[in-house]
Amino acid sequence: MLPWRRSANARLPWPRGVREAGLALATACLAFALLTHFSGSMILRQLETASLDLRFQLRGVSAPPDECTIVLIDDRSVAAFGRWPISRTVFAKAVDLLTRAGAKAIVFDVGFGAPEEPAPAAWQAAVRAAANALADSADAALRDSLQRLARENPDAELAAAFAASGRVLITLAAYDGRPPDGQKPDLSTIAFQNDTGLLRAPAGLGGYALLPIAPLAKAAAGLGHVTIELDLDGAPRYELLALPANGVYVPSLSLRAAAALLGIPWSAVRLEPGRGVAVGSDWVPTGPAMDMLVNYRGPRRTFRTVTFLDLVEGRVPDALLRGRLVLIGASLSSNPQSYGSPFDNTLRLSMPGIERFANVVDTIVHRRFISENPPPWPTFVTAAVIVLAMLMAAAALLPMRAAAFATLAPILAWCAFAQIAFLNGIWIPVVAPLGTLASVAIVLALFRYWIVEREGREIKSAFRHYLAPAVVNDLAAHPERLQLGGETRPMTLLFSDVRGFTSISEHFKSNPQGLTRLINRFLTPMTDLVMARGGTIDKYIGDCIMAFWNAPLDDQRHADHACESALAMLGELERVNRDLKAEAEAEGRPFYELRVGVGINTGECVVGNMGSDQRFDYSVLGDAVNLASRLEGQSKTYQVSIVIGEDTRAAAPSWAALELDLIEVKGKHDAVRIYTVLGDGALAASPEFAALSRLHDMMLGCYRAQDWAGARAALAQCRGRDPRLEGLYNLYEQRIAANEASPPGPDWRGVFVAESK
Repeated sequence: MLPWRRSANARLPWPRGVREAGLALATACLAFALLTHFSGSMILRQLETASLDLRFQLRGVSAPPDECTIVLIDDRSVAAFGRWPISRTVFAKAVDLLTRAGAKAIVFDVGFGAPEEPAPAAWQAAVRAAANALADSADAALRDSLQRLARENPDAELAAAFAASGRVLITLAAYDGRPPDGQKPDLSTIAFQNDTGLLRAPAGLGGYALLPIAPLAKAAAGLGHVTIELDLDGAPRYELLALPANGVYVPSLSLRAAAALLGIPWSAVRLEPGRGVAVGSDWVPTGPAMDMLVNYRGPRRTFRTVTFLDLVEGRVPDALLRGRLVLIGASLSSNPQSYGSPFDNTLRLSMPGIERFANVVDTIVHRRFISENPPPWPTFVTAAVIVLAMLMAAAALLPMRAAAFATLAPILAWCAFAQIAFLNGIWIPVVAPLGTLASVAIVLALFRYWIVEREGREIKSAFRHYLAPAVVNDLAAHPERLQLGGETRPMTLLFSDVRGFTSISEHFKSNPQGLTRLINRFLTPMTDLVMARGGTIDKYIGDCIMAFWNAPLDDQRHADHACESALAMLGELERVNRDLKAEAEAEGRPFYELRVGVGINTGECVVGNMGSDQRFDYSVLGDAVNLASRLEGQSKTYQVSIVIGEDTRAAAPSWAALELDLIEVKGKHDAVRIYTVLGDGALAASPEFAALSRLHDMMLGCYRAQDWAGARAALAQCRGRDPRLEGLYNLYEQRIAANEASPPGPDWRGVFVAESK
């Protein structure tokens, strides 16, 4: 029974797909609007910045040009010099060494906000005496160190080294210019003229900056702030290229260092708050708060790094210093001054601040800028998300696997597009678009489940017990192939019945459950064989199976598949009988062999929902159905397992089949030619079957010509060639004898009139 139907008059108010597109468009607009509105929230911001870090990692490490050397003040350096901060006499020696080596610029990320306390006079005298005692010593380095320690003014010595070099840049001692709420100031509406690079800030704007001690500030080639702007997750993604302080705009030390490395005089650097910085003829774009996104080359130690101790003790070759920007900064276990990078977990804080500084300078010098969703990208992103959402809506009508791929494809495409844009210096959002597309995918999935696939689920529910799973899935994916309400089409019908089932049932009077198990053992494999060959199980009538082919799906070889199923059923029945016999012997009870008769016929039938308004079945009607049922009954008369009609034989000529008779079945007045199927095409092509077929046809020809002697002779030659035909030949031998005794008359056409069904 197939309890499934759909009203023939049902109509959708809109063409299929229009509702899905409209739903996707509305969902996309709403989701994108909501996500964009809340994009400033901490959660979405952290998700977006996490996606940016992932893009860095997917891009991989990009080796920097060999134009920058980092001098790291580490724990070993501090231990060697005995104190932190290291004496400025040691810094002075380092500056002298770098100047003589030909460093293009020297940058200190070290604070000089307070003077260094001179050593007590008695201590200086003792050290001076020790230095004089070593006047004849070969250890010149030790003597020189003692002489430096004995000097009275380390700040003056460092200032002298700065002045002699003329290329030293140092940081402001301190800066505090952050608003109380922690938000970045918007400087985009402030415009001014610039002549010196250090500009006046509007009244009331900015915090304060504390300059280094006067001797060092005056001797240095330039000053800059090193304020770190941390994102919501604590990562230093941005560099503030200029900050208002004490009524002036203070540039970042990284900007001063980049200009020095490029050989651009500071007077040629012009700031335009809210837009960017002109470094000579090059433009460095920034956000409204003069913030620039840092394009990190890689994790820590991506830039060439040497220790401060190796530099002072002369173990760094001049080739690593000449013509290079030398950055000096500290990273100690007691004061790590380290930060996270996109290539590391930000909680690890593994990158020294001076190496982050090198990444900032590299971004400016090599113009490796990353713009954060610049115009007209926001408009493009919105339009692209809406278009992708509509494409996803269209894909929702595809088969399940195709729809799943088409739903996932826009999401993957957007991720790939965002990565390509990033590689070209544009940071377009990922979280909001993906959140939008995911929302659309969820809505469409629910819509597909409740609306689009409801019809398919109903079809699967109705047909899953009657058709093979592959056929059911195909039918559910293409419900338009199922035309209900009745249609006429050529079909092949199969009826299968267990011989002597009434007698078998008598033995199970006291065990009805055993009879049920027996019939199930028979019906289950037979059903599987039919469905595996594209057949539809119409119904079970006790031990009888009724099946048909070429509905609800088209099957151009329906007659072949029916014949194939019949032979497969006979082969499977042998296995079932062996199993049943073995079980009966093991349990010590009688074994009842199962034998079947199969009738197959082909013809025009009406297939569809048949029944009443209260109950209906998906079934088939027609004269061909009745004849198939009659042919199954005639298998007992002719003592063969399979009987097929002449239309089935014509539609499936390749099988090894022999004509049985011309028969007029009960309820019909027209004679039909019937056949039995013995095997497949391989048997039909064998010489043995060819000889049997020739003798068999000769016997039938003599029989219908009332040549009883010739028929008996041909019959004798047919015997023994196939044991499955012995019962049939016994039947014809009886007929020949009866006709000899009582000839049928000259108008007899050899038609047998069946008196039973």
